[in-house]
Amino acid sequence: MAPAFIIKLIIVTAIGSFGIAGVGGGATFAALTVLSIMGLPVGLVGLLIAIEPLIDMARTALNVSDSMLTGIVSGKLLNEFNISAYNDKQNVDSGGTEVEL
Repeated sequence: MAPAFIIKLIIVTAIGSFGIAGVGGGATFAALTVLSIMGLPVGLVGLLIAIEPLIDMARTALNVSDSMLTGIVSGKLLNEFNISAYNDKQNVDSGGTEVEL
């Protein structure tokens, strides 16, 4: 792998990610963009299509858990986190939805 190929790959990936970042199933579009511009076989995207839903579910789970953790950590740092309300089982209705305190 020549350094020129790696530099071109980095540039193509960076520019392509600007428009693809918020698109659902964006890995497929990113792979199509990069593979076609770099002159590589586009047929490899078929493999990605088969596993993209699993990757997307894992990415979503990570984003949700990170958001919850960030809220808890920032609440504790700002001394606005009520640990008793957080641990109180009576603040959750039978459907698992938090009720008004």
